[in-house]
Amino acid sequence: MASRAFSVGLLLAAASALLGTSTSPARGQHDAKTTSAFIQGLRDRGYHDLAADYLEQLRTRPDTPPELLETIDFELGRVLIDEAAKTGDLVHRKEVLDQARIRLDAFTKAHANHPKAAEAALQLGRLLIERASLIMIQADDTDDKAEKEARRGEARGTFDQARAAFETAEKPFAVAFEKFPISLPETDPRRTERDRAQSSMLDALLQRAVVDYEQGLTYPTGAKERTDLMSKALLEFEDLYKKHRTQYAGLAARMWQGKCYEERGGEGDLGRAIGIYNELLSHPAPQLRELQRHVGHFKIIALGKRKEYALAADEAVRWLQANNTPDLLRSKPGLGVQLELAKDVIAQLPEIKNENDHAAAVKRVSDALKSVVRTPSPFKAEALKLLKEYSPTSAASATDVARLTYDDAIAQGEQAIASHEWDRAAALLLQAIHRAEGVHDLDKTNYARYELSFADYMNKRYYEAAVLAEHLTRRYPRAGLAAKAAEIGMAALAEAYNNYVEIDRTSDLNHLIELSRYAADTFPEFEQGDSARMTLGQIYHGTGRYPQAIEAYEAVRPKSARRVEARTKAGASHWQYSQALRASGKTVEADAEVGKALAVLDEALKSRREAGAPATDPALIANACDIADIQLDTGKAAEALKLLDPIARAQATPGGPAFSRLMATLLRAHVATSQVNLAMSDMAALEKTGGGAGMTQLYVNLGKLLQKEMDALKKKGDSAGLKRTQQAYFQFLNALVASQSVQTFESLEWAGENLLNLGHAKEAEAVFHRVLDTYGKPDAKPKPLTPEQSLRARLKLAAALRDQGKHDDDKDILLVLEKEFPRSIEVIMAKAMWIEAMAQAGALARDRGYTKVAREAKTKVTPWSLVHAQWRDTALRLGNARTRPVEYYDAWYHAALALRNDGKTTEAKQTLGSILRLSRDRSVGGPEMKAKYETLLKQLE
Repeated sequence: MASRAFSVGLLLAAASALLGTSTSPARGQHDAKTTSAFIQGLRDRGYHDLAADYLEQLRTRPDTPPELLETIDFELGRVLIDEAAKTGDLVHRKEVLDQARIRLDAFTKAHANHPKAAEAALQLGRLLIERASLIMIQADDTDDKAEKEARRGEARGTFDQARAAFETAEKPFAVAFEKFPISLPETDPRRTERDRAQSSMLDALLQRAVVDYEQGLTYPTGAKERTDLMSKALLEFEDLYKKHRTQYAGLAARMWQGKCYEERGGEGDLGRAIGIYNELLSHPAPQLRELQRHVGHFKIIALGKRKEYALAADEAVRWLQANNTPDLLRSKPGLGVQLELAKDVIAQLPEIKNENDHAAAVKRVSDALKSVVRTPSPFKAEALKLLKEYSPTSAASATDVARLTYDDAIAQGEQAIASHEWDRAAALLLQAIHRAEGVHDLDKTNYARYELSFADYMNKRYYEAAVLAEHLTRRYPRAGLAAKAAEIGMAALAEAYNNYVEIDRTSDLNHLIELSRYAADTFPEFEQGDSARMTLGQIYHGTGRYPQAIEAYEAVRPKSARRVEARTKAGASHWQYSQALRASGKTVEADAEVGKALAVLDEALKSRREAGAPATDPALIANACDIADIQLDTGKAAEALKLLDPIARAQATPGGPAFSRLMATLLRAHVATSQVNLAMSDMAALEKTGGGAGMTQLYVNLGKLLQKEMDALKKKGDSAGLKRTQQAYFQFLNALVASQSVQTFESLEWAGENLLNLGHAKEAEAVFHRVLDTYGKPDAKPKPLTPEQSLRARLKLAAALRDQGKHDDDKDILLVLEKEFPRSIEVIMAKAMWIEAMAQAGALARDRGYTKVAREAKTKVTPWSLVHAQWRDTALRLGNARTRPVEYYDAWYHAALALRNDGKTTEAKQTLGSILRLSRDRSVGGPEMKAKYETLLKQLE
């Protein structure tokens, strides 16, 4: 890839070489035709950076004609799409596609009626196909089923957008074509324009059908959606071929027609597909060479499916010999042919009896697969799986390695890296370094060092990787590998900091900061310089230095592939900074930072949408949730809901971390806007995906919402509404208890307490038994209950038993607790509650403790007099505290109740009245307790 550090003079010199024209700075030299031809020449040679720089310079040159300025964003979009298609870095590919989308959108918005607007829509469709293919590669790379399906859903949505783009492009081309007469003489000057309009129209029709085919592949074999889309694509290809069999689009449609037959795989379909492939391969026209490369690949696949493995392997060898250039071998059909060759040889292995021939065949398989796994493609996952199974033993003796030349050691080291044999790779690369140092070849030495630093990093030897990478970066900063080495060094130090927590983490962090600053200063115009700034931003954010984090993120170049990500992270730093300012009492400054956070995050979200990111894109979802979290925390729940609701509706396939976060944030918004039913639906959706971070807190928040609504209904006197909400609350609590997400003692305790409050003692008993069975043992995971937690759980269990009339079980628990916690207010109160419940049930008279007291008493004893005595003693005991707890007033309240139930109304009134008079401000512990006192006094009147 060409460096972007080209001067205007070098660019013009390159233009002269490519076009064979003078490069005089005269205004007339910069016309659309000349520029387009030059850009096409750079694109054809893979000089995407150089093409982009040339276009950017034309944008600022005073002699660039206005008609040329109008098309710069369009041309940049095309260049970036080409760059994305060629890069092997999946992250970079996505970022470049995002940039391309921004350029194309900028062009179409500014020049909606431009003659190239339809072509821009055509390029947009091409971009979206590239993006959908990238998403499918990412889906194949993950073993997480939910994430895999979420990725496939995202790809389907992107294919839908691509189809719409091609439909948009096709219409104006069709209108333009229909304006011309059916027949035009060869010499008619309008013929070129007509042919261009027809070619673009047919291309749009062809690509729209390809979208149907590719989208079908996102569904499993046999799925109705796959069958329907393949059938639709087949009809479209057939129609296009019948009407335009002499044109390139018609012949390409013929190829895809064969591919649809092959994918259908029915009786005779494979033969029909191979017949079509042979027909296309027989065309002598040199203009069809690129198409025939794809046809040859498809034919090899079809032969393998027909189990003609030897013939398929021979065809693959011929294809590779005819296209033996690095670019073609790394192209999609090139990688696919190499994979098919390996699979066809593997299929023949059982028939090879000779050991030497068998070993040679296995080596042939290994070599082919190693070439495939080096480049991200739809074939890499399958190739890597086969490579692990069929790669010959990689263990080589030290003597064998020591005999290798530099070139052999490098080649075998790269193969070992491709097959993830990191130890073997390290041994081979060390030999390469030794050979290169022996002849004082610095370039070769440094290349081997760079490869070794990567192998060490992947082998989790982070310090070794960092030392090698930093040596290259600082000692040879102008070398071609210096920037890439800096990126490995930063990644290695970050991993060391995160993993080696028992070593000197402070030194690791300081070292990482120092290297990142060096990289940002040394490679300011490289992506690695932006990566360094991102690293600094993350460090500063994580250590609470928010202004420095914001500065680092803002320093990422506007044209960087990571610019939108940097803006998103800057928004998060502004928000956290506002929290820190508010905590220190700087309210005005905090409010200003909140505004900045929302502005930056809104800008990032707008950029993602302008780049064509669908609502299913995880980065877009995270960006929207960041905004919504701030809105929720600042009392703008309605705005958060307005933002999130359409995104949630667009999620066709639930699953994955992004979906979980989206639903959790949407749940918060529904809770904040008191939409109980919708919040319950959000919770159900989260449960189906296994929950998410903070699931327990979400449950608690929803429970609080329901409780708040019940309190409001009580005040209104809406008994019917209260009953409905209580039923919903009961269902919700049951859902919490049965939740598949990670439970905690706190969440279960909370659910049990609320079940008790609703009067569902039986269910509450089950919950507290579960708490004690799960967490009450000394070896409980993640940790056993503390004594205080154990006390609370057993007291609640006793209350649940009491409410069900299981008084003996209640008593057994309390007797044990009395011995363990003799001074506990809760235990004292629980014992008095038990006695009261026994009296209420008429069971106290049968209790041995009561009969003993009654027998020994000198005056007549009734069950309620015993209850009164218990509560009075409890109150007197609690009254000795310096600050009387609310339980003290509650004990006197129950003592008065016992007196009333024993027929001593006057004494009950006197008891309540005296406590009220003696209480400060007559508050008796709080408004709720005071209300209870006043209600009972009215009843006693």
